[in-house]
Amino acid sequence: MNGFQDALRGAARRLARGWVLAVAAGAVGGLAGAALVLGLKPDLPGPWSWRLAASPTPSPAEIVHRIAGPSVVGVISTYLRPDPITGKPVVAARATGSGVVFDARGFIVTNHHVVAMPRVAEPGVAGAGRQRGHPTPPRGTGPSGDEGGRRADHRHPDRIEVLLPDGRRVPARLVAEDYPFSDLAVLWVDPGTTGPLKPATFADSDQVRVGQWVAAIGSPAGLFRSVSLGIVSGVREELFQPVPPPTAVPVVGERIFRLIQTDAAINPGNSGGALVDAHGRVVGLNTVKIAGAGGRQDRFEGLGFAIPANDVRRIASDLIRHGRVRRAALGVHVVDVVQVPALARSDPDRASEFATALAEGRGAVIWRVEPGSPAARAGLRRGQVVIACDGEPVQDTVDLLRIVDGKQGGQRVVLEVAGDGGARRVTVQLAELTR
Repeated sequence: MNGFQDALRGAARRLARGWVLAVAAGAVGGLAGAALVLGLKPDLPGPWSWRLAASPTPSPAEIVHRIAGPSVVGVISTYLRPDPITGKPVVAARATGSGVVFDARGFIVTNHHVVAMPRVAEPGVAGAGRQRGHPTPPRGTGPSGDEGGRRADHRHPDRIEVLLPDGRRVPARLVAEDYPFSDLAVLWVDPGTTGPLKPATFADSDQVRVGQWVAAIGSPAGLFRSVSLGIVSGVREELFQPVPPPTAVPVVGERIFRLIQTDAAINPGNSGGALVDAHGRVVGLNTVKIAGAGGRQDRFEGLGFAIPANDVRRIASDLIRHGRVRRAALGVHVVDVVQVPALARSDPDRASEFATALAEGRGAVIWRVEPGSPAARAGLRRGQVVIACDGEPVQDTVDLLRIVDGKQGGQRVVLEVAGDGGARRVTVQLAELTR
């Protein structure tokens, strides 16, 4: 029996040696094949030294990173709380995000949620959100006071730092924010400390095409200046819905969200970074990713969104110059025609007011007129339908709000309004929207 076992062991050893030789030969062949496919070249004379052959042409992501990368920074927000024993401030929370250099004076545009958090989310955090010992932006920019333009329902960091492309961390100050109208905020760093900054080049986002190549540059999970490649999946226009919506008003507010949808990877930390085109121009500011929640069926991939560059440029310019965004207001709440039947059923006594809307079949239906507003002074009333504004057809509420959103307070617009007596033109002088 011992002889049989010895023979079996010997056969096993010979078989094992054969498999090792076969696997080794296969591995060598595989490496050689991979070298041919991947462009690896042997570093002669040794057979196991390989190097990656220089690519004759850089990839699109490499090109845009080289152009736009120096204009993208990291943003680090630190929140403090008192130590329960010593009372001295200690770090309670730290958040990372991204930002884009807006101009050479030191202004950086980022997302509001990168430099703010709801107060209910961080109990016990010390201070009142003032950033002590930080530089002061140039006079004539930003809000008049340290807390100007800021909301009490959100908490701001005790310390904001910007991570520069060369790896240095410098202090930054929150200049102003546009919450809740948009998820944008402006920071300032001292150019005397940072040295020369490279402002980003902003593209005309109205020319963005579905299917065009884009790259997202930012700091996902704190990985500074990461690049992901994708395409523009869509260009969306959504009405601003107050949260929570007012119970007595079944309509939206007077704002509109424009968003560029992309499948380029956008993850926590990408917020405030740049979405750039093939020329390295910023087409949008990365702001949110829809990931879903719950079970596996509720998970989503490739649903990232960016605020269009034209909106970023306009809003950031106003925040820097005035400390707030100067928006136009018409003073009406509007609904789409398809909403009218349900709304009329909820108020049968006034259902007859919406006969024109149902007959018209299109337009922005006036549901409520704010007392003392430009619309009230122009004689507009509930149930009328706006079918054109400054010569542009209005098919629904999005059309009207988009046109008004492009105006400024004090400008006059000509509305074409359908009512009981037919259509007529009404001139309205827009007011400035207040918070």
